[in-house]
Amino acid sequence: MLPFPRLDYEAPATLDAAMRLVAEPGAKLLAGGTDLLPSLKHGLFQPSVLVSTRRLTELRQLSRGTIGAGLSLREVSHVPWVNAEYPALAAACRTVATPTIQGMATLGGNLALDTRCVYYNQPEGWRKALGGCLKCEGTICHVAPRGTGCYAAHSADTVPALWLYGARVRVHGPTGERSVNVSAMYQADGRDSLFARGDIIASVELPPAPPAVVHRKLRLRAAIDYGQLLVAVSRDDEGYRAVISAVGPRPLAVAARTPADLVDAAHAAVQPLATHLTAVPWRKKMVRVEVARAAALLPS
Repeated sequence: MLPFPRLDYEAPATLDAAMRLVAEPGAKLLAGGTDLLPSLKHGLFQPSVLVSTRRLTELRQLSRGTIGAGLSLREVSHVPWVNAEYPALAAACRTVATPTIQGMATLGGNLALDTRCVYYNQPEGWRKALGGCLKCEGTICHVAPRGTGCYAAHSADTVPALWLYGARVRVHGPTGERSVNVSAMYQADGRDSLFARGDIIASVELPPAPPAVVHRKLRLRAAIDYGQLLVAVSRDDEGYRAVISAVGPRPLAVAARTPADLVDAAHAAVQPLATHLTAVPWRKKMVRVEVARAAALLPS
């Protein structure tokens, strides 16, 4: 069993105190911990202190259209108005790993999920035998050795649906409070983040009268596994839109007037890379399949 590194632990009672602590060098924010704690065991991060959100009641607020970032995915999936008005978000929460993990993982943690790669998410000894990677300890991205960026894949289940719903996140940080579109949160390099040290996602804000959205997740096993492909498709008066994730550092969005054209546009736009163990041509082919399946499930 891989051990945890030695570090300090803080559980502040207020958001302001948490921001001050997490703004310090060497601090790492701990929400549900379902991704962070395994990463600590793998040596992907070496924080000196974990700052827990478990006592921050500000992150657990819930009202129609606003979901606290500290609520678990299971809690979000059980909210009646989320199921009625934003069913793709509830569905995405239910496809994360197992019910036990859904009860621990938070909505804010899923939004801030680290990008993943078969060369990156490995024990420290395995990575060192390979010479590390561009995202951690090395100078080369093994997915695209001739490139200059990190191509680790964005794999957060809730993001494609939230993107199409037009959701925004409310962020508290050292420079004040701000609201950010989910569609603007993710960068083209797997090492980059929109957030500065000390920033904390406080809540997710959902607009009224959302479009119809369907969530699809392709994975090898019906539990535990991260997605080989994440797809959300929506329809409104202007046509169809799709957001596809788990294929690169940021989700990709396409639009078309008809479902058939949407399938073609998604297939042309998505170029999966070898961030997963499964074959790239198969994942490329499944873009067509999953976008078509999602479009077919949209209410008539």
